[in-house]
This record gives sequence, C-alpha cells and structure tokens, in this order.
Amino acid sequence: MEENTPQQSKMPQYPPQNYRREPRRSRWWIPVLVIGIVIVGFFVVFGLIVSQFGSAFEKKEVDVTDNSVLYLTLDNDLPEYVKTNPFMAFSGGSSGSSFFETLRAIKAAKTDNRIKGIYIKPSPSSSVGLAKASELYDALMDFKASGKFIYAFMEVGAENQYYSIAPADSIFMPTEGIAEINGYSIASLFFKDFFEKIGIDYTVIHFEDFKSAGEMFNRTSFSDSARVQLKILLDQRLNYFVDAVSKNRKMTKEQVLSILNRGVYMADSLKNLGWVDVLASEHSVKEFLKYKVNGDNYKFPLSINNNMNKELLDTKYDKKLKLVKPEDFLASVKNEKDEIYDEKTQIAIINGVGAISSGSGSSNGYEIKSTDFIKDLKKARNNEKVKAIILRIDSPGGSVIASDEIWEEIIKTKSIKPVYASMSNVAASGGYYMAMACDTIIAHPATITGSIGVVMAIPNLSGTMGKLGITADTLSTGPAAQFLNGFYPFRKDNLDQLFNMSQGIYFRFVNRVADSRKKSFDEIRAVAKGRVWTGEDAKVHGLVDVLGGIQTSIDMAKKRLGIPVDKKVVVKFYPEPEDEFEAILKLFNLSQKDEDEDDVKSNNNLNIAKAIGLDKKSILSNFSLLPKSFINQINYMIEMTELAGKEKQMYAMPYLIEIK
Repeated sequence: MEENTPQQSKMPQYPPQNYRREPRRSRWWIPVLVIGIVIVGFFVVFGLIVSQFGSAFEKKEVDVTDNSVLYLTLDNDLPEYVKTNPFMAFSGGSSGSSFFETLRAIKAAKTDNRIKGIYIKPSPSSSVGLAKASELYDALMDFKASGKFIYAFMEVGAENQYYSIAPADSIFMPTEGIAEINGYSIASLFFKDFFEKIGIDYTVIHFEDFKSAGEMFNRTSFSDSARVQLKILLDQRLNYFVDAVSKNRKMTKEQVLSILNRGVYMADSLKNLGWVDVLASEHSVKEFLKYKVNGDNYKFPLSINNNMNKELLDTKYDKKLKLVKPEDFLASVKNEKDEIYDEKTQIAIINGVGAISSGSGSSNGYEIKSTDFIKDLKKARNNEKVKAIILRIDSPGGSVIASDEIWEEIIKTKSIKPVYASMSNVAASGGYYMAMACDTIIAHPATITGSIGVVMAIPNLSGTMGKLGITADTLSTGPAAQFLNGFYPFRKDNLDQLFNMSQGIYFRFVNRVADSRKKSFDEIRAVAKGRVWTGEDAKVHGLVDVLGGIQTSIDMAKKRLGIPVDKKVVVKFYPEPEDEFEAILKLFNLSQKDEDEDDVKSNNNLNIAKAIGLDKKSILSNFSLLPKSFINQINYMIEMTELAGKEKQMYAMPYLIEIK
C-alpha cells in the first residue's frame, strides 16, 4: 500500500554562475523634460491668450463729435450702480449706465454744444421704479428748457415705458406697435390653500396690523390693512402718470383717465388719441434724426405704404447719425479746474441695493451684504478727502442681525463725518433701519418707506407627515428642548413664547426709531405697525426730514461743507467700480484687492454658475413665456426663503410691491 506523501515542488533552476544583471540606467531627465514642456507650453498658451484678448480689457474712448445725440435705453431698470459683467469685455458690449450717470449725462448734455438732442428708446422690459422714474422725468423736463429736441421711439410697452418718454417733443411708434395703457394694479400670490392640501400649517405672528409679509402663507387674499396701504401707492402712481400725460399731451386729466379705463391700444389708436405723433419704423426715425442733427430738411415721408410712388430716400446722403450712450458721453466731458471746488473735498456715495443679509460676497444680482457694506463705510470714513457721506438706499429690508450690524457702524461713522440717507425707490423695514441711523433722511415723494414692524412665519409639518404615513420620535433633556419642533403640533406655551420674542424685537425697533427721530415711543408706534408709507406721507408723519432725490442729497451735503451751489464737487462711489479683468479674478477667488487683515478667506466668490446666470433665480427669470410679475414674485419669495434659512429674524417688506 502506497503512502500518500506530499509531493515536494521542484526548485527553480539557478542561473549559471557567470550570469550578471546589468544595472538599470536612470531616466531622471524624462519627468524633468515633461514638466519643462508643460511649463513652457503653459506660458506660451497664456501669452497667446493675453495677446489675443488683452485688448478686450482696454477701455476704448468714444469720440463724441459735433451733432451727436444722447441715446437713452433705460436698460436694467437704471440701477443705482452698475455691476461689472466679467464676460462683457469679450462680447464687445457695455455693462450700461447707472441711474446717477444717466442724470448727470442729461444735465451735462443740456449745455454741451456737441449734443443736439436726446433720443429715447425704452426697453419693453424696463420697469424703472416710480421714485427714479420721476427724477428722470424731471431731468428731461429741465433739459427741454435748453431748446434742444427730445425724440422717443416705443415699440411695445405700458405705463412704465410711456411715463419715461412723456416729455418727448415727438413720440414715434411702429405700425404694429402695441401699448398696455390700462391703469395700474398690484397682484400677489397666496399659498394658504396649497399648504393645506399638503398638510403644512403656518403660524404667522406680525407686529402690527400692517406688517403683512406673512399673509401669503396664512391667507388667501389681502387683509384690509394691506389693501389700505397698497391702494395709496396705486393712487399716487396713477396721479403722477396722469399729470405727466395731461401736461405733455395737452389733455385734461379726465381725458387721460377715460383712455386708461378703456384698455389696451394698438399704435394707430394711440396716434388717433394724440398719445403718439408718428407711425414709423425705427429705421425711418433714425433716417429722420440723421437729417435733423445735421441741419438738413428731411423731405421724405416717415409713414410708408404701398400707394406711394415718389422717391422715399436719398441714397447719396452720406452723413451719419451719431448716437452716444450716457457713460461714453460722460467720459468725454472735461471739467475745467475752476469748476471743481476742491479735489481734496469729496462726497462719498455708498450704494446699498437689494435685500439685506449677513456676510460678504454677492451673486450676479444686487444684495446688501453686511460685511461688504461695512467695509465700504470704513473706507469712506477713513478717506481723508471724503468730508461727507451719502447712503443711497434701495432696499426692502432683510436680516435683523445684518441690519443692526450696519446701523451700529453708521452710528460710529456719523460721530466723525456727516452721514445722509438718500432713499431711492424703496427704503423700508431693514432699509429704513439703516436710514434712521443717519443725520438726515432724504426721501423722494414716491419712495416706499416705513414698514416699521416684525413678522415671524413658522411652518409646522405634522400634517404633511400624517398624510405620508411618517412618524417621529424624539429624546430630550427637558421640555424646552422641543421648542417649536415642526414634527409635532405646536404647543400653546411655545407660541406664547414666540409672540413675546417677536414683540421684544418690534419694541426695540420702535424705540430706536423714536430715539433717532426725537419722538416718544407712542408717537412712533402710531405710525409704525408695519405700515408702508409714501415718501410724502412719511415726511408728514416725521419719518423723513426732506423730500428730494439724489441731487438734493448732494446739495445738502455741499451746503453743510460750505461749498457754493454753482461749484462742482468730486463724488467718490462705493462699491468702487472695477474693470472686467478684476471681476474675472474675483470670479475665481484670485483677487487680493482691498483685502482686510481680519477677513476670513473663503470661496464665496467662486460661483461661476451665478456669474453666468445659472443659479435658480436667474434660470427662472429666463422663462420668458411666464408673466414677468409671476417670475418676480417667485424670485422674491425664493430670496426671502433663502434669507430665512440663515437669518431667524427679518425686517422685510410685506410683499414685492410691483405696480403695473
């Protein structure tokens, strides 16, 4: 019998004794060569890019010659300041004109012999707020005193567009143009029934009756208090519009109101009613302007039809029409040295535009970030040339904490230099909170202001969980640990505690207003209650000091500094303008400009999606088939919801008050 013994594996054969392994040669030079090629290639490509696109960042000065025409489009709703688009340099376009630049250009064009007149073509989507639209209207009416022409062309539009061109000597419209001339209205979305369907119950606490920001969550329509304040805003806008049309179109107010009440109009109807002067294409209008500015008689018809058999155009006429934008015109204006009071005596304008929130680094939209705003305030305060500061506020409010941070810094600043608040379209809730810290508050009669109040809106999801068959269980160290837990119905003692917290915030707001306005608590509470006021009503009730626009604020600052009215003053703007190259560096978080030592470096600016309009609000805005009012309301709700996720307390406007 054989034994099962394990087989020993064969040992490998050893190499012959004379075998020697050759030493491996070093290849160290290969990675060095590769790295060198990559580095050289990088600099070659970078050099090519710089040489190809470097000229794109160079500002090309526009030559403003005789017989030029100032061209106004009112794009982007005339922002208080223009945010630089980092990609605009490559497209050859312009970021547009700010509101202040537009006003300055109109004023300078009045006495500049190179400018023969103004041509206005409002964008169909432009919706300049009433306060700014009224300042623009006044500037155009003042320009008319020069005897120079104002011509306007409107393809389609509504009252917003027509109001901006009302001062025109002649208004042109294409034959197929249409205008929604039918009065003003306000619409808001309400979600109570929708939330009930999905089981969400909102607890809304507001101080006081007029603070109606939470009504969209717990009502299906406007409250009586909301209707009262919104109706006042509607009536004011209607009166401004009717006055402008009746004055410039030589009509009675009753005639204007009758036309508004009848509805939407085609171009031929508006011409028959006397609201439009000539039906013509824009090409024909520009041909007419070409002759006009060059002092030649235009002997051809502007309105073209098939039955015309005479010559309609002089093909040999080779003179040009030179339209110049406000920012390009201003760049060509040379101020004489004796016109300027003193270059070492400057006035700073710090722009605060948009909702207020904590932190720094905004998106492609307009926001007031407390850290950034305070940084600008410090720059102006520490600038020895800046002798007075104007805060230009256009904000519906936002975070309580951020508003209070800014308030504190304004208080510090006005102990060193005079600080004025100049209210634009809206300076309400947190926007008013900023303004009340200033020495003097200037509001336009049409500014929406006040809204001194507090609202808290807390959702409860227990109903939704019940509908979906979801249950919750918790462990706590004590009864207070489950305060307002949205998984369970809210307890009454929790709601009472929330009420007391809200009341405390509101009373502190009212007290601060009372202190700043030198009035008693009860006097301010009577005009607070979350109520929105027009600028003119706010003046009556002592919430603002002076009625006027941005130029009024500058004139007041000049007077305080002892600068003669006829002298020009150097104005320093914050945020400071930046070029496209700097904007691109910021986009990739590479800019080191004006970095404070105590700033925490972050990647907040590294958001290319927002910069190119791919964030959720910008995407929604691109759905052109949706009504613009609907898009704006949803955007506002998204903005407030995002703020609420970070800021537990807010001073915010009741609604996005959008009047059409």
